[in-house]
Amino acid sequence: MRDIFKYISIFTTKQKKEFAVLFAIMIIGAVLEAVGIGAILPLISLIGQIDYLADHKEVAEIIRPFGIENHTELIIACAVVLIVLYIMKNIYIAFEIHIQRRFAERNQILYSKELMAHYLNEPYSRLVEVNTAVLLRNVNQGASAIFSQMLVPILNLCTEILTAIAIWIMLVVVDPFTATIVAGIMAFVVMSILKLFRKEMVRQGEIDNEASASYIKWINQGLGAIKETKVMRKEEFFLEAFSNDYSRYAKARQRYYFLAEMPRIIIECLVICSLLLLIIYKVIIEINPQSIVPVLGVLALAAFRLMPSANRIVGFYNAVKNQMPFFNEIYPDLVQIREKLSSNRKTCKKHSEQHISFIKLLEVKNLFFRYNQSQKYILEDVSFRIPKGKFIGIMGPSGAGKTTFIDILLGLLKPSSGQILCDGMDINKNIRSWQANLAYVPQDIYLIDGSVAENIALGENKDDIDMVLLNRVMSMAELSDFVLTLPDGIDTFVGERGVKLSGGQRQRIGIARALYQKPELLILDEATSALDNDTEKSITDTILKLKGQITIIAIAHRLSTLAECDYKIEFKDGQAFKV
Repeated sequence: MRDIFKYISIFTTKQKKEFAVLFAIMIIGAVLEAVGIGAILPLISLIGQIDYLADHKEVAEIIRPFGIENHTELIIACAVVLIVLYIMKNIYIAFEIHIQRRFAERNQILYSKELMAHYLNEPYSRLVEVNTAVLLRNVNQGASAIFSQMLVPILNLCTEILTAIAIWIMLVVVDPFTATIVAGIMAFVVMSILKLFRKEMVRQGEIDNEASASYIKWINQGLGAIKETKVMRKEEFFLEAFSNDYSRYAKARQRYYFLAEMPRIIIECLVICSLLLLIIYKVIIEINPQSIVPVLGVLALAAFRLMPSANRIVGFYNAVKNQMPFFNEIYPDLVQIREKLSSNRKTCKKHSEQHISFIKLLEVKNLFFRYNQSQKYILEDVSFRIPKGKFIGIMGPSGAGKTTFIDILLGLLKPSSGQILCDGMDINKNIRSWQANLAYVPQDIYLIDGSVAENIALGENKDDIDMVLLNRVMSMAELSDFVLTLPDGIDTFVGERGVKLSGGQRQRIGIARALYQKPELLILDEATSALDNDTEKSITDTILKLKGQITIIAIAHRLSTLAECDYKIEFKDGQAFKV
């Protein structure tokens, strides 16, 4: 029950109300199940009482207007009523299942979107600490696990428990002694099985949870760097690593399925044996066998309804326990989603159309930075100025703090102390409006599996692309001539991650993408370091044509790339010096 209450805690107040209505619907369904079984008893008893109408004149008078004159017609009429009852009951149960599934489906869709939004909105500093495979697993499997593999079993578990209780109450009315024996046996069996399998179910769930993230990691790493994998002949390494983790995942799954089948076999055997022993007991104490036929008929019907019910109770319980390790892992994220939904906050931060004014000067003032768990400062008292329209080069050895500074400038990291001021305004006061001024070109341009136009206008719907601006930025990035050679022009697909393009072509698309944002400040992070000398010079010449039009900050190891910059800032041991 503790797990169920913890699960329900991720719901908003509105969702809890919907769950309560759903629970009320399940109670009615459970009562109908019990009534359906209990209604068999009068019919079975009536079949053996040929003189029933003669002995019950008042009943005969009541049913005569309906054309029922004899015992046979009475049995037929009762049977027809039971048929209608069972049809209506099962229609209601189908409606109940539909409502359950619709509730689960609606929330699965909602939470899959919210998990994706949650990770997209997470601080960059936290995302870089989490393996991409874990995030991929959480978004891909999280909502499905929470609602298809947990909510539905929880609802079914509640349904089966309510149904079992309702049937037991009906048995108490029919035969209190037998009902007590049945309840005792069923409770003992179910609790014993749950206790027997609980720890193993949780253990297999933990293996499943860990191994699923791990084998996804090896898929990402093996196929994500397929060129290096093949050239370095590491196919066998990635295959073996993937196979080992997937084997652990598959074994945990199959172990779980095997354990899930065992309760059904045990419960079926015990219930049937108990029912037969009850018959033996009734006969031994010299009860007339004919007198116990109606009761045994109802007991048998109840037993055959309770058997699958007990099986499902155990199965649903184990299904929930199996998913609890995964649920516990993403529980903090789910709580944050609940709070966001409860406060009606937007799913994603809106694109800011407002720009922080950048007219004169960008000033880095007494900037310090260190990561939360680190005692060492990566940046220490960094201060310098960047006038509007200048081309500034950033240089220095690896680990000197260049990339960290750029991440702070991009608004991905917050300084531990100090400020970056744009015309006197701290950029961290309104980081989204500051980012509206920026465009960023990394060393490795990420291209989606789309057209040239879709990659340049990344994030724009195809119909919303500004074609005039697109053609202008392609010209500025000296991409137009290349695009004219493509079979479908700007509609030519570049392949996943731009595999159909050269390094220089990818970088030019990256520059065009940056310029499409109409930036005030263009940041180049080793944008040409992976290119050959001729291509690097060609890209550098293209960038230099932008000099004076927009402010440019470029990180580069090659001094030739920074030869034409207005001045350089050298980072060394976390400090910065103008050179």
